[in-house]
Amino acid sequence: MKRYRLLFLGWVALSARAEITEQQIEADCLKIASYSAQGGDHYRRRDYAKARELYEQQAAWSESCQLDDAKIATAYNNVALTYIREGDYLKARAWLQLMPDDSKSVHNLGLIEDKLPAALAEVSASAEGEYWQYAGKSLWSVIRIGREGRGHRLDFEGYYPGLMAMYYGPNIGEFSASLDLSSGHARYSMAEGGEGDLDCVYDFSAGKDALEVTRLSGNWCGFGHNVSAEGKYVKVGR
Repeated sequence: MKRYRLLFLGWVALSARAEITEQQIEADCLKIASYSAQGGDHYRRRDYAKARELYEQQAAWSESCQLDDAKIATAYNNVALTYIREGDYLKARAWLQLMPDDSKSVHNLGLIEDKLPAALAEVSASAEGEYWQYAGKSLWSVIRIGREGRGHRLDFEGYYPGLMAMYYGPNIGEFSASLDLSSGHARYSMAEGGEGDLDCVYDFSAGKDALEVTRLSGNWCGFGHNVSAEGKYVKVGR
């Protein structure tokens, strides 16, 4: 996921100044089937990382081109299947839960139902780990929590992909915080954390497989337009 995101943003930076025409958008939307087919070729060759890159493009363009829910769900499921093949069941579950009522999602969730308890047990011993919240266009806002001295370090990378994000890139935001989540709860004030004139205050509540982030106060968090840190994040790894 990290590698794709960096490549994607790099491509956007090169094309951000180009004038986007309706004809170009229509042509780009016609490439969705090609992303799916190429992804399938790599999937059958067990090159799951490359297949995933292509399926993520399929999903991002399917959303951008406003295809119907069934086609978007197909793209999500394609990405999830690459994670299933690699035994990364929590990331697969995250993608499948984007449209959990779709018949394909129901089926594929069933395939990993017996794998999830062990996967969750492996990551639920502490608050440390990686958490995802879907931002759209195949981008996930990510919170990573690791040990720092007797406490923890929390790093946030957030995204908001607007209508033309496939051409001009997403809005972004990030911050890092030193806190102690040993009890499962912590509070962080950007002002007290030395973040200049930023005034947002966040409450963090970690469960065994999720992290809830609540903005208690403040309006200036230093993020790009519409980027938000609050909400529920699902745990996808250590």
